[in-house]
Amino acid sequence: MKRFAMKDYGRAEDVLIEIEAQPRVIDETHIRVAIKAFAINPYDIALRKGDMQAFRKLKFPYVLGNDAAGIVTEIKGDDSSFAIGDEVLLHAVGGAYGEEIVVPTKKVVKKPVTMSWEAAAGSVTPWLTAYNLVTHVLADKIGNTVLVQGASGAVGSLLVQLLKKRGKTVLASASMRNKELVLKLGADAFGAYDQEDIGKLFADRADTVIDATRGGHGNQSDMHAMKKGGNFIALNELPEEKTKEGQYIAYSPSKEYSDQEALLSFTQIADQIQIAIAEVLPFKLSSVIKGHNNLAEHGTVGKIIIKKGIAE
Repeated sequence: MKRFAMKDYGRAEDVLIEIEAQPRVIDETHIRVAIKAFAINPYDIALRKGDMQAFRKLKFPYVLGNDAAGIVTEIKGDDSSFAIGDEVLLHAVGGAYGEEIVVPTKKVVKKPVTMSWEAAAGSVTPWLTAYNLVTHVLADKIGNTVLVQGASGAVGSLLVQLLKKRGKTVLASASMRNKELVLKLGADAFGAYDQEDIGKLFADRADTVIDATRGGHGNQSDMHAMKKGGNFIALNELPEEKTKEGQYIAYSPSKEYSDQEALLSFTQIADQIQIAIAEVLPFKLSSVIKGHNNLAEHGTVGKIIIKKGIAE
């Protein structure tokens, strides 16, 4: 089977390769899925560049990829909750850049029939982040008014929609070119961080501030939007100087959170959720390289997806 791997750390053009791999044997706790689409994530870029070596050592060739959607082709045992032919979305530890994957059943849920392959693959990690942050990290401490910084991004856009479904007032910021998109997602108020000071615009209004931007956009100022004693959560780095009293949390994934719980909650409302897709590229090595470079160098509004069966 075809897979896209990295042979070393470095530039996408230098280290990403196509390999032929032998199928893995499965047991009763795993299923085999023929992949129809997979997503390229910022975490993949960090791994490929070698930025995560202090925390995670890779054995080469290594196949990247955590988020994918596809069709179940093999199960073991008689009591599986899946059947051959089921359309699913999944969250793997790695290995999603390929034609098939063997993954624990607890990391898989059935895909809604009406959901596209690209939306299914593109929703996984962003939804897990948004859901776990709101449901488990903040829970009943979140308050009634939340500022989402980076509201047009993959995580930010889902946060806006999830928070509205939880009955929250959502203040949102993004670049001015994405104002219409963010308001369509349901945000109650919008600020353009490339044109105005968000901290001053929403001063002392937010019970919780969530910085969901890539690399952070002026979160030092964002603290002014937080009410005294509120919550400030960053998906990247927290402000170096904390000038306001409150709870400061740097979010990171946890094995304590159930992927299946979060993904099942998503599939129940998926027909009401918009997934931002930036690009859908054909299933070939040059697309993977292009996707890595576009995400790393230019940034995107939405997910980059590699999909089987589209014209090259």
